[in-house]
Amino acid sequence: MRKQTLLGVIVAVTLGVLMVSPTANAQNWYYINNEPASPDVARVMAGRGLPFGYYWLRNNGNWGMVGSSYIMGNIYGRRPSLSERGLLYSPGELLR
Repeated sequence: MRKQTLLGVIVAVTLGVLMVSPTANAQNWYYINNEPASPDVARVMAGRGLPFGYYWLRNNGNWGMVGSSYIMGNIYGRRPSLSERGLLYSPGELLR
């Protein structure tokens, strides 16, 4: 009887760890400004099909992948301006 109880406890603990680990680690797959994303934010990012990785987020809501200055979107739904995306020419630049 004692062996069955011990075996039951081991099986229960193993199943518990296996079920909780992927959920707990999912938030660590997305990083925003070098901080792990919260589970809710990670769920939204995964739902939008974003790859796991490191992202930056500015105060104005613009965001992108770390290592690239390209603005991928805005969390407030506003499209970045041409100058914010680096697509606006400066005066006289075309005449050079």
